[in-house]
Amino acid sequence: MEVVKLEGEDRLLYHLTAHLVMDKKVLAYNLNYPFRTSPDYCWFVATDNGDTLGFIPVELKEKPQEEDKKAGNAIINNYYIADDDSHVFLMLLKEVVQALLPDFELDAIVQKQHIPFFEQNEFSIVVYWTRYVKMKAFRHEKKCV
Repeated sequence: MEVVKLEGEDRLLYHLTAHLVMDKKVLAYNLNYPFRTSPDYCWFVATDNGDTLGFIPVELKEKPQEEDKKAGNAIINNYYIADDDSHVFLMLLKEVVQALLPDFELDAIVQKQHIPFFEQNEFSIVVYWTRYVKMKAFRHEKKCV
């Protein structure tokens, strides 16, 4: 299995995910919310021998500001993991955290049954709602060595 990181309008992204984002079962998994993308998104897609196993799109809301060392802000608001496979889920989240957490504070809108996957990847619950929770992972401070 490999995880591919793609820009929000990359042609390969459409090739890997279009059959899923329009599938009734996948939309039901996402509680019937449509998946969105734009140039402000970064997608992490898990594949194995040409099959797409899952994906996590991340909207990059604010870019990091190097001059004042201000972290950027990014949000996970929809995702899909076939059969809620824990191995795929954890591998995708690990890739998201490793790629973005050094420079971004990450927010996630998470279905309640997926809380443990996010907790294992440095996220903490901030707000409880009826069907979801908002979770946050704070960026790692860069230290001089």
